[in-house]
Amino acid sequence: MNLLSGIEQDFHRPQKSPGAYEWWHFDGQDDHNDYCFSAQFYAGNPLSPYYQESLRRYLKDAQSPLVNPTVVTAPNPLDFCGVVFRVFKSGSLVNEFLQEFSPGQLKASEDHPAVLLGPNRFHWDASGEEPGYVVTLQGRVANNKTLRARLFFTPEKTAALPTESSETFPTHTWILAAPRCRLEGTLQWCDTEGETLKEVLLSGSGYHDHHFGTIPLDRFLKSWHWGHAFLESKTLIYSYQKPQAADEKPKGLWMSLDKGEFKLWDVAFEPSQTRCNFFALPYSKKLSFTDFDTFEVRHQTILSDGPASLIFEDEVQWTREGRLVKGRGMSNYLYPPRLSNPLFFPMLKGKTDWIAKPRENGATTSKNFDDVSAQRPDAPLK
Repeated sequence: MNLLSGIEQDFHRPQKSPGAYEWWHFDGQDDHNDYCFSAQFYAGNPLSPYYQESLRRYLKDAQSPLVNPTVVTAPNPLDFCGVVFRVFKSGSLVNEFLQEFSPGQLKASEDHPAVLLGPNRFHWDASGEEPGYVVTLQGRVANNKTLRARLFFTPEKTAALPTESSETFPTHTWILAAPRCRLEGTLQWCDTEGETLKEVLLSGSGYHDHHFGTIPLDRFLKSWHWGHAFLESKTLIYSYQKPQAADEKPKGLWMSLDKGEFKLWDVAFEPSQTRCNFFALPYSKKLSFTDFDTFEVRHQTILSDGPASLIFEDEVQWTREGRLVKGRGMSNYLYPPRLSNPLFFPMLKGKTDWIAKPRENGATTSKNFDDVSAQRPDAPLK
């Protein structure tokens, strides 16, 4: 894995090879009302059943002796773009939307952080008094409502991260663009006419990273667990990967960031006994290591349950020089062998809104409302 850092690295890398992918991840936790959220922008969505179906057909035809390989059309990752947004409260899913866009709708900068997909977008705003990311999301949720979000991620100053690090899987790059941010924002639930039914103000901590790769994840990864936690002034980031090859050892990575220091270590994580979720997806309830320090992540709650991926709310403990510090965090788990399993495609399609390209006259297939206020909230909701 190649490890990069910094906002200057957070630009779009167009991927063209079949099975390649790119995504930007944002998440945040409120300090007052027990809300948290997770959002992803995909330019080549490895979790898309449409992308995986197209990839399976291509690989089947390209390998068939009855089909001329020179006329087989390879799927373009940029034809399978999407947005996923999930909101949680007190450890439970409140609402979510999964959107896939027909080809040609992605607009992304290859010079600086900026992505636009339908009514969803983010960009780096350097013009304000406090530069930061502005993220706007909008989609249909249950009970014929529309969920809208306007989120501000203001990076906090930390010690410098490494500019580049080559690890076991050179085909995948992980960019720690803004690993610790001050979060402010607004969530709104609206009716079919765009009238606000409920509004929640957010004020807390946020995290942002960026991933891209050149070949399908299931070619080199059996499972991957990565996450972060905020413990007092420190930000802890970790990664635990099991390679697809049986003769390769798992790879553990652990980082500690503070205003005055940065530490990066290769660590030997000890996962707890494997258990399975409703979809028989194998995962470990706990990750830990004891080396220079003692670190433990307990997946307290499964926030989002699925056949190939999970989102956890975590309890984190870190013992350093005899001092125990506790905190909370969020983490993600991906099981790449499941990505191409057609058994789950109907379920995933049933949860996804397919958004067609706008018509020539400017009309769209769904009604768009104005964005929520661009002003930062003054205070959290009481």
